[in-house]
Amino acid sequence: MTSNQPFALFVRGPKSLIFDLSDQLGFDSEMEALAVSIFEDDETNEIFHVQALYASAADANAALESLCLPKEVEGFVSQLPDEDWVALSQKGLPPVDAGRFWIFGGHDRAKVPHDIPWPIHIEAGAAFGTGHHGTTKGCLLMFDQLLKDGTNFDRVLDLGCGAGVLAIAAALSLKQSVMATDIDPDAVSVSLDNAVQNEVGPLVDAFHADGFNHQRLSGQTFDLIFANILAGPLMALAPDIKGAMTGGGHVILSGILDEQAGRVARAFEAQGFAIKKGPSLAGWTSLLGLK
Repeated sequence: MTSNQPFALFVRGPKSLIFDLSDQLGFDSEMEALAVSIFEDDETNEIFHVQALYASAADANAALESLCLPKEVEGFVSQLPDEDWVALSQKGLPPVDAGRFWIFGGHDRAKVPHDIPWPIHIEAGAAFGTGHHGTTKGCLLMFDQLLKDGTNFDRVLDLGCGAGVLAIAAALSLKQSVMATDIDPDAVSVSLDNAVQNEVGPLVDAFHADGFNHQRLSGQTFDLIFANILAGPLMALAPDIKGAMTGGGHVILSGILDEQAGRVARAFEAQGFAIKKGPSLAGWTSLLGLK
């Protein structure tokens, strides 16, 4: 960081748009942000804002211009006061309580409850996948319940791993190797770094892949697949996910807005899956599929 006074790009708008913009400002952007944060902006859980921090005004304005915002959505750039805003944005993310998993930043290490068997240390900074999001929490809660039910998993894939939270959770709890893939090479690097940070580096096998289009996935089958992506890609991948699953295997689907859950469920039911809906978390629904 070249200055203690970074420039903040601020955009406020509907939830679905803001999460898409956060991805564009994070892994999908050529302008490297110092940090990207998402905040609720009202009590309805419908209006959010995203803030991305940059070392220079030129980078912040270039990132704003790259977004092609709708006319009704306002975005602007301003310089922040002389403080360590990357650290402050990280401190603004509270720990995430997800059953027997607990996601925390380094600033909250002392808050990890002693009875949590699988704490996961993830620092903020990436736009998506820190666990501070209803989609990731929903996946962890479903996974934790499967473990409580005594379900066994021999082969696990985290498809679209982001920061690697789900792969790390599986490696910690199952104490076995987990495959993790993402369409973005930067996400793969982040996942590998986070796995090392959580002392499961040798167990997380992360690599770059577009869906199942990779030679290392050819002919492979899994009895648990995490697919925390978006509704459209999930529905398109339904046949491939079916083909990559063992009989009696489970898939945990997320990245699904509440109003999209029915369509995604039907797409997987058409492939022969029995689908169970999880609870809505801040407007997002996770689905559990049994082949």
